[in-house]
Amino acid sequence: MANLKKKFNAIMADLESNIKNQEDMEYIKSQVYNIALLFLDEIDNITELSLDRMNVMLEREKELAHKVTKMERALNNLEKEVFVSQEGDFEIICPYCNAEFLENLNDDVEHEIKCPECGNVIELDWHEEEECTHNCSGGCTCNHSHEEDDYDEEDENGDEEDDM
Repeated sequence: MANLKKKFNAIMADLESNIKNQEDMEYIKSQVYNIALLFLDEIDNITELSLDRMNVMLEREKELAHKVTKMERALNNLEKEVFVSQEGDFEIICPYCNAEFLENLNDDVEHEIKCPECGNVIELDWHEEEECTHNCSGGCTCNHSHEEDDYDEEDENGDEEDDM
């Protein structure tokens, strides 16, 4: 801007030195100032229009950033549902405060963890079944009647052996 002001003042000095009639000089100065003001007004209008456009672009950028964030959350949730983590991460929902969090449960099977939100201890139920004492293979899913076990135990104690 300083360079523009110097050039403007140089042009005005050149006009004053070349025009001898004072009335003509005053008229020319006023017209040059009017032209300069027109240009400055137009520059202000262009600047204001540019700022308005920039504000609209910033608002759109905020909206797009919000949409991208929502899409990232949706993708992360979808990723959690579709892909099983190979690292032993399990999604746990706290029964006390309903907070969802990931817990890394590798080979060391923990039966209790602490909720990072409410601090309550959560007991994990892995649905592990007791081994069957009937020489069955695997867990106690052999369909063996447990009522017979109760009767056999009574026989061993001598309580009901007098059936004959």
